[in-house]
Amino acid sequence: MNTHSQKPVLRGEPTHFDPFEVPENQSDSTIDLRWLVSTLWRRKWILILCGAAGLAIGAYNVSRQTPVYMATASLLFEPERLQLVDLADVLADQDSNATLANQLQIINSTTLLERVVGRLEDEEAPAAPAAAEDAADGDAEDGSVLARIEAWGAGRVEAVNRFLEARGATYQIPLSSAEVDELEAAQPSAEEIAAQAHSDALATLRNHLDIGQISGSRVIEVDYSGADPAYAAKVANIVGEEYISFQQELKNQDVTAVIDLMNTRITGLREQLQASETALEKARLDLYERQPQSAEMTSIQLNALNEELVGIRLQLVAAQARHKRASEALASDEDLWSVSEFRDSALIQDFRRRELELKEADAQESAITGKASTPAKAVNAAVMQRIHEGIREEAGYIVEALDFEVSSLQRREDEMEGMIRDLEVVAIEQSVDAMQTERLAREVQANQTLYQSFVDRLKEITEQARLQSADARFLSRAEAPSRPDRSRSMRALMIAGIAGGAIGLFLVLILEKATNAFRTTGELSRATGLPVIGAVPQSGRLLNARDLAARFSRQPRGLFGECIRNLRTSMLYSDPGNTPEVVMFTSSVPGEGKSSTTLLVGISSQQAGRRTIVLSCDLRDNGNAKLYASLSKDSPEHPKVGLLSLLRGDCTLDEAVRTEPRSGLHYLAVHPSERVLESPADLLAMPRFADLIAELRQDYDLVLLDTPPALAVTDARLMARHVDKVVYLVRWNSTQRNAVVEGLREVRSMGVAIAGCAFTRVSQRKAAQYSDNEFLYRRSYAAYYR
Repeated sequence: MNTHSQKPVLRGEPTHFDPFEVPENQSDSTIDLRWLVSTLWRRKWILILCGAAGLAIGAYNVSRQTPVYMATASLLFEPERLQLVDLADVLADQDSNATLANQLQIINSTTLLERVVGRLEDEEAPAAPAAAEDAADGDAEDGSVLARIEAWGAGRVEAVNRFLEARGATYQIPLSSAEVDELEAAQPSAEEIAAQAHSDALATLRNHLDIGQISGSRVIEVDYSGADPAYAAKVANIVGEEYISFQQELKNQDVTAVIDLMNTRITGLREQLQASETALEKARLDLYERQPQSAEMTSIQLNALNEELVGIRLQLVAAQARHKRASEALASDEDLWSVSEFRDSALIQDFRRRELELKEADAQESAITGKASTPAKAVNAAVMQRIHEGIREEAGYIVEALDFEVSSLQRREDEMEGMIRDLEVVAIEQSVDAMQTERLAREVQANQTLYQSFVDRLKEITEQARLQSADARFLSRAEAPSRPDRSRSMRALMIAGIAGGAIGLFLVLILEKATNAFRTTGELSRATGLPVIGAVPQSGRLLNARDLAARFSRQPRGLFGECIRNLRTSMLYSDPGNTPEVVMFTSSVPGEGKSSTTLLVGISSQQAGRRTIVLSCDLRDNGNAKLYASLSKDSPEHPKVGLLSLLRGDCTLDEAVRTEPRSGLHYLAVHPSERVLESPADLLAMPRFADLIAELRQDYDLVLLDTPPALAVTDARLMARHVDKVVYLVRWNSTQRNAVVEGLREVRSMGVAIAGCAFTRVSQRKAAQYSDNEFLYRRSYAAYYR
């Protein structure tokens, strides 16, 4: 039995399909754009309807809105480039109001908007007394209450209405004195009403005000929207005026703060300069007191001593050489006359001359007497011995003198080195003092420069502060608009349309995710962990087995036939080194096209020259028996026997096997006249069935088993023990995902090798909307299959 490892799918593993899931070899940031586009196209009517509904709702809301007029005032922001000061040297923080973005924040600040609200309230205040007088013309008892209500504003009216509604009464004039007293007690104080009105006015101003910048310029646009065009223009201009005024005040405050900080800084620099000058003078006085001579004189003395030390060391080396040479000559038997230190001695020269004279006298004595030994020679020899002793004694004195010379030079060398070391210490101290003095001098110079720079800069700031003006000015004041602003209405329509489209997109994804069937090879492959080795299209109208085989034979080059041959090729050659001989076709549930697919794959294999037999093992389904019975008619050579009779031993294999007339395919199925009295599972578990499979292996090149669904009964699991590979069929866009996964788990539990999965009954038109496959190109390349 041929087996190979398969990726197990265990019970409890998630089998849902994420539409944004990507294969493992792709980046996590990649989504299936083709799937998304095709899904949106298939569900386009949902998007269109939701978008149209959003636009309709937006149009209705826009039609009910009060016309809004927008007035615009333009301000040019041009900061004066005053050479105030390097703020990094003066201020701890740099000026945060120097950029245009910060100016926009200033205009939107609560401080500036409160000034605008206060100015508007001041300009509208003269209208209040007239309103109060008009209210006072009514009833004396109720007029005071109504006048106060009008003076307090709309908030007071709402409070009166709430008071009357709480009592379950209607508003009537005149009120009783008790009601008036109770009403006045229930009203808030004038200060509370004024504070609330001010807060409401500020919120209204902020909601209707829009501050923006023209891109690429320093122009600030102040937009105010309102129902009254004249009032909108008035508010926009007041905002611009208050901004310019506020900026001027802020700038004056900044300049004053800078001047104060610079004065403080200058005072500190003056004290620092005085301290550095005092330290420099003190360092110079200490230097004069501690050093009797200058560094130049010390350097001259040090150079002279170094030169003298070099001469002494040269003399010492020469004296040591002479001493060594004389000592070695004196210690050895060497002729002392050959040593220059001894030869230069006058006493040794005199001894040498007397020695030569004695030698000459001995020579004359020998010539006169002819004798080798005479009294005169003996005397001369004694004298020469004393001469030699005198020479060696004198040489010893010379060696001692040379040793004394060496010792004297060494002492002189040590003295000179000590003097040089002392002078070097003095020179180092003088150098350190000079460096310290120079550092103090540079510090004084730096403090003087910085102090003078700040003094000059302060003069410039003081002079320029008198001439400075605001950094912003009006380019154009706001004028009352003649037509209402439609941008907000269009924006509302756009937002409503986008919201409707977003809701439609959400519904599309929810509907797509709710579909629990496989529609693409990627979905099936990722959920099962198996390759998808084929896809069989729908056969059109309902056909019996004979008509289906006839159609397959009549259109060998059609798409239907190519799909069957593709499935056959993938099944047989997915593992080139291990071609299967017995293949089982099964599925999860009934109605997935197992029998027709198995039959057509068998016909295709028979036509390819491979001796093939189809074994219908679905003993429980009478429809399956009728399907195969329609392929050929009974004859005397083939009595009414089939697979059941063969398993019971009532007929031979040759009697039970039938032949499809067009292709010559052999098939073995249950005859419609046979009745299943035993348990089909027991029949398939009998050794006779195993012997039948072994016999068919010997007689045929390929044995195809058409088995019942894996989830319905255990028959498929029993037969899986006898096959080499399994082809698992899945009905396209129909079989539930969990059913496929559970069915595969049942098959895998038998340890059989699964060649892969294959789609059946695929809709050519619908499949093209989901993935790239042969169905997508059916229209473009239809002629290729004919």
